[in-house]
Amino acid sequence: MAINSANNASPSGFDPLTQPFRLLGIDPGATASEMDAALARAQERRIAPETSLAEARANLLDPVRRLPSELSYPLDGTPDRVELFFTELSADASDEDILQASAQLAPTSKANFIARYAARRGASSELLLALIDAHNSIDVMEIYRALQALRQRAGWPPPSLASVRDGLNDLLNAHCVAVIEAYDPVGSAAEPLLESTHQILATRDRPLIQTHSLLLAVYRRAIGEVRSKAEQQVEDACQSLKQRPDDPSSIEELADALHRWAFLCEPLLVLDAQEGVSNPEMNVAPDRIFGLLGDLSNQHHYLRAQQVLDHALGAFGSIPDTAARLAEVGEILRDMQRAASKAIEPDRDLTVPEGSSRFRHVKKGMLAAAALLAMLGLLGAYWTFDFGAASSVASAPNPPQPKTEPELLPPVGNGQRFSREYVRYCHFQGERLRVVKQQVRGPEDIRAFNTLANDYNSRCSDFFYQDEDLRLVKEEVIAKRKLLEADAERILSTWPWHTSAGGAPAASSR
Repeated sequence: MAINSANNASPSGFDPLTQPFRLLGIDPGATASEMDAALARAQERRIAPETSLAEARANLLDPVRRLPSELSYPLDGTPDRVELFFTELSADASDEDILQASAQLAPTSKANFIARYAARRGASSELLLALIDAHNSIDVMEIYRALQALRQRAGWPPPSLASVRDGLNDLLNAHCVAVIEAYDPVGSAAEPLLESTHQILATRDRPLIQTHSLLLAVYRRAIGEVRSKAEQQVEDACQSLKQRPDDPSSIEELADALHRWAFLCEPLLVLDAQEGVSNPEMNVAPDRIFGLLGDLSNQHHYLRAQQVLDHALGAFGSIPDTAARLAEVGEILRDMQRAASKAIEPDRDLTVPEGSSRFRHVKKGMLAAAALLAMLGLLGAYWTFDFGAASSVASAPNPPQPKTEPELLPPVGNGQRFSREYVRYCHFQGERLRVVKQQVRGPEDIRAFNTLANDYNSRCSDFFYQDEDLRLVKEEVIAKRKLLEADAERILSTWPWHTSAGGAPAASSR
């Protein structure tokens, strides 16, 4: 693990020797006269520079600046635990030594103790887990009551409950920032963060997950510049492969760039996937790959496109929506390869037996032109479809155009036989609801979404269909994805709290 400081010293704010109460040799219950006497003794003994002692006194005399000093002191511990808290472990103390010592402390003291050492070096996943667990175990009311008693003894007005809660949130943020800054380079945080994220998500403990998400939010901000560089490397590799698709080094360059991007971003991708959140900043690299797949397919480099697809599936496997879209593109790509290799036009009038099995996945050969059109429908944001080029793919003079038949609202019920119009509604509406679900945040959103989902399930959860209808509708979903996403945005715009307040309020972090 990387070390951030050659002398292994604590960052500012985490050095126990600079803790104001400790520096003056008093506890948070000391009165103003006791504080002045302590200051005189400290000055006489010259235990620290005059400016440091004066600053410590000023911090403790200011009610606003006093609270952070109180929260960084082991005020939730007995005298012997206070001494344990301020005892310095050896420079080569292992994670086990740190965790063993911290286990004897109350939650706030434990969090401060672990942060002190985690801020000196790139922390392991074990230290990260212990830090987040300690913060999650803090009882705000217990700290509030302790501060009330100490301030009453010292002759100070008690803090408000809200200020204590805000102070603890500030303490958590300060710990997270210090811990992430200790990784050098910052990308070395990815592996321990990924491991801790997997373990915390496995607990399904919502408060614990929310606390850990604050650490990942700090990491997200910290890697902004590095992530941009990784995305540029993906962009450069895509351009190189587009210009030299037959050069083996080009695909190797792209594979390396995707690996670097995925390694850096995976802790964030795993959390976003679990929380059902879609961050546009994480779509830059995937979107560029979709553009490259379209470019290679347009140039008939199907095998190279398949290699890109395989590397992309490995890199973007933690993004469910992107992985699903890549799988769809993969099916189309394979159909294009088969059609190109056989150089024949499949029978578009092939009949499907009555009573086909429900939701049975059927893959048939399709015209390469039709497949390319479906691909272009997905990738239309990146390049313009050339109808002449599409016609030449399968040597078909008149490739079929996508139909614009209507979608009809199916009746409520199960086990019904649906026409293509009903099948179209079910798949189109399913795509709209997928997009809407990604933007569900507060309780109002959840209720509105559940209403739509319940209606959808009552109509589309169990029905029979013709396989040919399903195949064509799936092509239409890909080709009209942007339109369906726009439909989803219009659905969201009809929710009053979205139009008036910009969405339901987010839950508090504590």
